[in-house]
Amino acid sequence: MRYIAIFFDDVQPGEIDADLTRAHFDYLAECGDRITDAGGLRSDPGAPFCGSLWVIEAESLVEARALADGDPYCKAGLRPDYRVLQWNKAPLPDPK
Repeated sequence: MRYIAIFFDDVQPGEIDADLTRAHFDYLAECGDRITDAGGLRSDPGAPFCGSLWVIEAESLVEARALADGDPYCKAGLRPDYRVLQWNKAPLPDPK
């Protein structure tokens, strides 16, 4: 099943411990078969990050939440406000 994790935070990777940021990106790479897309959210191009979004492939909501909880940023307390939700992709027509 497909899930999304939406993190509501102001984590600015360039402003926090480099080892923690490296651990965060290593975690995303290690979980790349389950966290299939991930990236920061901004209100405008060039604005500071105001959160992040992940697309997760998991067997259950419990597993998807465990993936989010395992993020080094979450473990360090930098992402106290987030939600994990099931996502049903719309059957959009082929643009060709």
